[in-house]
Amino acid sequence: MKIEKAKEVEMPLLARKRIKFDLEHPSAPTPSRAVLKEEIAKKYGTKPELIAIRHVYTKFGLQTAKVIANIYEDEKTLKYLEPPKGKKAEPKKAA
Repeated sequence: MKIEKAKEVEMPLLARKRIKFDLEHPSAPTPSRAVLKEEIAKKYGTKPELIAIRHVYTKFGLQTAKVIANIYEDEKTLKYLEPPKGKKAEPKKAA
């Protein structure tokens, strides 16, 4: 798996850094979000728990993808800004 950084944007008011990069994964399926978090954590020297993978755009028939991820400074900000995974919003009941 090869990560080529395309763009990096600091967002100090949101206490995060947004990174966009191209990913090459020859002779393998698209890596899972957990594997991507581990690779980004190694590259940027942070904890995987502080990384949120926003999008993984794969190209049909090719072993390349574009990835957008956010690296947060603390876990509190991550939980506040990122939507929870796996939970659907409950509809409000009319009174």
